Amino acid sequence: MPARRTLFISLLCAVTCLGVAQESERVHSFRFRDAQLRAALDSLMRWYDVPVIYLDKDVAGKRVTAECSNCTFDQALRAVTDEQGLLWRRIGNQVLLQKREAEPESSAATLAGTISDSLTAEGVLGADVLLFNDQDSAKPYRWCPTNPSGFFSLRNIEGGTYVLHVRRLGYRTLNRQITIVQGLSMVHDVALVEEEILQPEITVEGRRSAFSASEGISRGVYIRATPSDHNQYLLEGARIYNPLHVGGVMSAFNIDALRDVQVVAGGVPPYYGGRIGGILDLALRDGAGKRLSGSASAGSLGSSLLLEGPVFDATTLMISGRQGYPDAFLPADRENEPRTDLNSSEVIGKLTYHLSRDQRISLIGYFEGDALGNSVGQVGNQPQMDISNSFHWGNVSANLRWVGVASPSLFFSASAMYTRYGFDVEHLLTESAAGSPKKFDSDYLIEDVTVRAHAEYFYDEYHTMLSGVELTHHRLGGTINEFSSQIASASFDGFSPWELSVYVQDQWRLVPSVLAELGARATSFVAKQGSFSAVDPRFSLAVSLSDNIRLYSSLSSVTQFIHPYRNSGIFLFYPSIFLYPSTEQIPPSTSLQFSLGMEKNFGENRYRFAVETYYRTTQKLHEFAYDTTAKRTLADALLVGEGSVSGAEITLDKRFGAVTGTIRYGYSWASDRFAELNGGAPFRPRFDRRHEFYATISYAPTESWTLGTVWLLSSDQFPSFAPRGVNASKVSTANEPSLGLDVGSNYAEPYDLNGDRLPGFQRLELLAQHRFSWWGAPLEATLRMLNGYGLIDPFTWTLRQSNDPRLKWSATINPPPLFPLYPVVSLSVRF
Repeated sequence: MPARRTLFISLLCAVTCLGVAQESERVHSFRFRDAQLRAALDSLMRWYDVPVIYLDKDVAGKRVTAECSNCTFDQALRAVTDEQGLLWRRIGNQVLLQKREAEPESSAATLAGTISDSLTAEGVLGADVLLFNDQDSAKPYRWCPTNPSGFFSLRNIEGGTYVLHVRRLGYRTLNRQITIVQGLSMVHDVALVEEEILQPEITVEGRRSAFSASEGISRGVYIRATPSDHNQYLLEGARIYNPLHVGGVMSAFNIDALRDVQVVAGGVPPYYGGRIGGILDLALRDGAGKRLSGSASAGSLGSSLLLEGPVFDATTLMISGRQGYPDAFLPADRENEPRTDLNSSEVIGKLTYHLSRDQRISLIGYFEGDALGNSVGQVGNQPQMDISNSFHWGNVSANLRWVGVASPSLFFSASAMYTRYGFDVEHLLTESAAGSPKKFDSDYLIEDVTVRAHAEYFYDEYHTMLSGVELTHHRLGGTINEFSSQIASASFDGFSPWELSVYVQDQWRLVPSVLAELGARATSFVAKQGSFSAVDPRFSLAVSLSDNIRLYSSLSSVTQFIHPYRNSGIFLFYPSIFLYPSTEQIPPSTSLQFSLGMEKNFGENRYRFAVETYYRTTQKLHEFAYDTTAKRTLADALLVGEGSVSGAEITLDKRFGAVTGTIRYGYSWASDRFAELNGGAPFRPRFDRRHEFYATISYAPTESWTLGTVWLLSSDQFPSFAPRGVNASKVSTANEPSLGLDVGSNYAEPYDLNGDRLPGFQRLELLAQHRFSWWGAPLEATLRMLNGYGLIDPFTWTLRQSNDPRLKWSATINPPPLFPLYPVVSLSVRF
């Protein structure tokens, strides 16, 4: 009872003292002569107005003799508690006093803290924190990188004086002398100052870029011959399905709202899972904590507004909204083709409450929606037919997330998330000879409710353990009309699978120059239509041969239980119409990927050269074929095969100076094999990008002007075989639909299922930016010249006569030419 009573009184004192001036603002002089320790602590609380929490048993019977002249609270508390066997640490505006466990004199210390941005106060991911002996500055004594929240922990440090070295690309390197007290845990936070640097690849380097729109097409749609809906998109840990605006000119996330972007093309860590493609992990800004600020822009492509700032004590808000209208200022037709109406919108919000210096809770919301509509008539055929198409798709997400430091060696986060993706399609087919029009509707949604916990334990100077658990309840609903899928009707009522994943990883620092990551992810997928389990091992290794040369390799296995449908014409470019789960008839897909690479910085880090090779094999790969001889279900139409892709990428970056940019060349070789297609022989899949060349150049002749260009060239994809039942002469080009039928074949193909490859991209963008001030407000005017990708519909819509209503429409890719270039203007302001 005395201990509880004392703790209650201390907590009551803490509550009443909140909001009082900090101890650093006061000094006091005192002298204690053989006084009771409890009385001395009560005097300090009264003098400095700082609550001190302690247990009665930890101070009972102890006496203190101490004196101090013009001391701050820290100095006073240290003078009183020295030689008392007590440890103290701050929690917000309070001080927690605890009994120090008996330790040998040689016990080591722990140095922990947070590396943050000096302007935004947000954690800096991937900063190198090194501790050097004062006598030997050539070899690090301890080293570790910061986690996504900027937290670091260095264990088993002997007492003494050291040099703390913190470095991160894009920030000024910091060197600071620091004294470690033997056997104590020390918290030391560091704020890094940004260094003027251009990172031309937001999806590679994770920094903001003027060319993010074009990069979204080049890197967001394909990651190593994989379509976009096979990639995993995460916003603050919440899974987002197909966050792609119409055409891809505008990314689905306002880059001004992003704090960091991580792209994982190979070497997938175990805390990611469920997609056989790449990973795009985005972190949002917490919002400026000092004053209200923001930015606004308006232009011919779209408009946006971002606001951030404090709303209450220790509470910040960031909210961003955008509206896109990519075809609003284009001609009404293109070569006498009907115009397609495109528009998109998005809203992102984040409310953050800082519980203490190292704990915070955030509420994140996200909405994104797209609409596409067109109408086309049949030319030269009787009777006359017309079709009107209306497509709507989008995402909604809510995420409650807590992030905190449980101890100087333990970092923890927990989330409760909800996401929803929907796709609605309406086709209205009118035949002049048939009277009233026919309407074909499809509606689909997938909802996820997820709880996730993640912990990072800095075990010692060699090992950091990461582990976590994630439980997701999926709910799929809706009905897909066979007119939309061109394969079979599908109903998703009753599909509510559970997905439980547990992962663990050991980040093993063999020496400061060698880091190995060993881990695995175990997943159980349970539904009444079928249950599956899988264990996916993950491994990566990074070796720094010097400060400028790094080698890295990885091996990762991924199992995919929910699959995107991507088959018929229009869905080759726009997001997939629906996703379907694994069942007893639909097995999960598995992939195994290996990568090996090297990067070198030279010219005082002005230049970066990187080369990487990779190989990925996929088992139980899914494809669909239409059988005209029988009515089929979705599972019946499924073909299961295997695929592989190998390739290499070479990249050269120039980061500093008046001229900056990136040149990249990628080569990939993909092959699929299905027993029912092409006589069982391998063939090139439609997403094989054999050659891809990308270049971006930015030139800043003055501080107020920036000129730039982006060029993306991807090789054409011609079919390598004629599907069974189709005459080879009818599929000589990627844009020519095949109409041949082989009724006697079990897998006759009435349209060009596997011969319809994606054509190559030839994207060009020119940019000019001018920064100026007007009435004290910083403004930026931008002129972009774009070719037609994403601005006009890249499809040629055609109607054709057929006895089967599923085959009365087709959408074949007719890519816009490199020229003409369309002007896009915008004006933005920051305040």
